[in-house]
Amino acid sequence: MGVKVFMVCFMLLSLLFMFLYIPTRLTISTSPSMPLIMSSFNISSRTSKASSYPVTFAYLISASKGDSSKVKRLLRALYHPGNYYLIHMDYGAPKAEHRDVIEFVAKDPVFRAVGNIWVVGKRNLVTYRGPTMLSNTLHAMAILLRTCQWDWFINLSASDYPLVTQDGMI
Repeated sequence: MGVKVFMVCFMLLSLLFMFLYIPTRLTISTSPSMPLIMSSFNISSRTSKASSYPVTFAYLISASKGDSSKVKRLLRALYHPGNYYLIHMDYGAPKAEHRDVIEFVAKDPVFRAVGNIWVVGKRNLVTYRGPTMLSNTLHAMAILLRTCQWDWFINLSASDYPLVTQDGMI
């Protein structure tokens, strides 16, 4: 009986902390050289660039310490102008890696022209087998739902890699 009570209390407390800890800001654009990075949810209408594509995906790419090169590799392989991408570097990743990913996205001419990649500014501490991972995923879905229109949501880690491109499947 004591284990059941403990588990119920633990789950309720986890839910409470999840709702208290959900941040609502994306990376703040600090210079004009980083136009792709959104500052907040002050978007008057949802983006609908992908209306000419049959299916639109919204990706959450989660990364941790040492994954900045993997994030770049994954974005290069996975990128499609009709999709939307939200990158989250967790709190354990050094700030230099976080800045490196931001600069990579901001300096790429294709990413800059289309404007469908965002990097989360307020990083969360994520335990990959706990409620914080679920909280992070739900937060990313909320950001993407407020920002753009998509048909399917895909949660990836920086270690994932596609076998077939989206255009290769059509």
